[in-house]
Amino acid sequence: MHIEDRLEFLDTLPALPASNKLTPRSATFSAPIDPNKESGTVGPEMMNIYMPGVSEQNRKDVDNCKLLVQNAASQLYDPIKQLHEWYKYYTESLAKLGWITQAAQVKNVTIRKTALTMDAVAFEILQGLVGANAPQLLALTGKAVEGVKNDQGLIGIYNRGAKIGYEAKFDMSPVWQTREGSPMMVLNCTSVDVRESKRGILWWKSTTQSTAVKSAASAVYLNVDVYDQVRASVLRKLGQAAEDFLDGIPGFQ
Repeated sequence: MHIEDRLEFLDTLPALPASNKLTPRSATFSAPIDPNKESGTVGPEMMNIYMPGVSEQNRKDVDNCKLLVQNAASQLYDPIKQLHEWYKYYTESLAKLGWITQAAQVKNVTIRKTALTMDAVAFEILQGLVGANAPQLLALTGKAVEGVKNDQGLIGIYNRGAKIGYEAKFDMSPVWQTREGSPMMVLNCTSVDVRESKRGILWWKSTTQSTAVKSAASAVYLNVDVYDQVRASVLRKLGQAAEDFLDGIPGFQ
């Protein structure tokens, strides 16, 4: 795909809505990211979990790509009723920004366990795609959820635009860096019945013997040479939204 085609595609993506309100955390000072440590970022119905060794630039690129493309996908498809169509547009759009898919799975599964939580469901779906990172991921997904639940500002960011109902969609993606310096992640979009929780997915815990889950997951990495040519256009498209719709999750570094 030529660079001109990628830039034309970016021009067609909708901008995120402007925000006139500051969340309780948006005006606070954010400590510099230590690339040698894990960290987490929260966005609308999205958590990105960074393994140690991911550069600060790669962390920003992941956050910005996902934020921009998820917003576009959600304006075209209902992420609950049309999860697979939503996910197809999402991954195809990321590919136009330079993301390359290595493996993918789209399936409906039943997890036969009680007391399931959001992070436990994410781990069940992800473990087959993260290999040796699986044990560390289990601990970090729990940290991410607890960090968001304990901060009212982050709860507001996560729930921005979320639909209230029996089903909830969430995206929890682990990110690491390849030997070549590219960010690699597992895109994980999951829909689950959360009627047992009046407060939503962040506080949901299953009480039944089994839980039906709709999921789509892909292992992808970024061709940084391609993205270098479109990064400025992504940032222009996001504008202030990159500040309003994203924040760091405490409890990691």
